[in-house]
Amino acid sequence: NGDTDYFHTLRLMEAILESAPSALVQLYVMLVWAVGDDAPVGAAALLRLSVLASFVSVGLGLAMWEQKVQFRTSCTYVAAVALMRAFEIASRALTLAIFAGLTHPYGFWWALLLDYGLMLFLIVRHQSVQFTYGLFVALPLVLVSLEPLVWRREDHAVPKDSYYMVRILEFVLMWMLIIHEQDTVDSQADAGAAWLSCEALALISTLGLYVTLPCVWRIARKHELSRDVADWGEDSAREGLRGDGYSDSDLSSSGSDRGRDEDDRGRITTGA
Repeated sequence: NGDTDYFHTLRLMEAILESAPSALVQLYVMLVWAVGDDAPVGAAALLRLSVLASFVSVGLGLAMWEQKVQFRTSCTYVAAVALMRAFEIASRALTLAIFAGLTHPYGFWWALLLDYGLMLFLIVRHQSVQFTYGLFVALPLVLVSLEPLVWRREDHAVPKDSYYMVRILEFVLMWMLIIHEQDTVDSQADAGAAWLSCEALALISTLGLYVTLPCVWRIARKHELSRDVADWGEDSAREGLRGDGYSDSDLSSSGSDRGRDEDDRGRITTGA
């Protein structure tokens, strides 16, 4: 259905190009400005609600895209993907925001630019997509892996194993700096509580990501499919997987045609 495909594509674009960047920027603003004395009353609480809504939006958007690509998956799998993706963007956005807040004002931009360059390098090395397309795909990959888990490894712009290995290494490096600067956070009064809560949520969401990821990955391998046939309908897929390309009705009609031909030849021979 064209309308359904269009809706799922819009939800994917909204998730990776609006909700994910919005969550990171709002967390950064909350840590740097909203917890200070100059911020209006209730600004931090409002930002927290908006960030939570962005996490949910990213999880649902990527799960719906996964369901659109592989329609044979169960509702349980789609719900697990939504939860895993929400943990993923929460882990990434919270860790980046904490790191950027401690390295304000230039750490935020340097972290994004370096990760963008690293994603481009992985795209070029894997050679699954054209470089011009990779320039665009690398942008959302800075925050979240947007491609469906059910795709084969060779169909990903950046394979999932390489992507999450990079995320683990970056997480360790950033948290080494965060722990090193912990005395600066503890010395703040009201702001310190907000920082500590974000740090706790970052660790919890990271743990949730790497607990749910192996379970989702195992199920995705059972429903693996090529990127080239991701848009097959159920009937088309069934016909494409049929070896000879003939249906039972075709075989029966061809058999009856042969029977009529033999009867005609018999009558001709008798008449002669």
